Amino acid sequence: MPITGEACEHSELLNVLISRQSLLSTNRMQYIVYAAALASKNNHVLQMIQHLVGDVTINQRQDIHHAVVRMAATNAYYMAMHSVELRCNLTNAMQLAPLKELDVEDQTSYYYACIAACLVNNGYSCLKSHITLLRSCDESDDSINMALKLTASVLAMCQSNFNNNCFLDK
Repeated sequence: MPITGEACEHSELLNVLISRQSLLSTNRMQYIVYAAALASKNNHVLQMIQHLVGDVTINQRQDIHHAVVRMAATNAYYMAMHSVELRCNLTNAMQLAPLKELDVEDQTSYYYACIAACLVNNGYSCLKSHITLLRSCDESDDSINMALKLTASVLAMCQSNFNNNCFLDK
């Protein structure tokens, strides 16, 4: 039997974080939670996120899409490269288009989406780089910490959803 109360508890955790935080604009918060849900590849949680934080514009969707897809490639690649210590030139090793060519609407929110995707993907070398970029945009450590908390709460929702569907419902 599914433990629906637990699933509600995890969505409530995200709701509480969203309602109590004043560090991030609605736009930035949306980029973070959408990126976390998309990187987690969880349709149910993505629908819950849409319900909790509202829909985003097509331009915002494109920004979030770019962040999540680019992190899917770079997180895996750079973590592997740092683990095996190959002597290769790592500067734009994936040959990704420069950010300015992507026509990103909100660069700071894009970096927040990147750190959410990095956290989901365990791409810690990229995570550090994007946190440095956020700091260069004058984002505070408290704001960055809130982004990490929001992402962690989405991950808890995803884990709970998986457990309910694949383990507790058996």
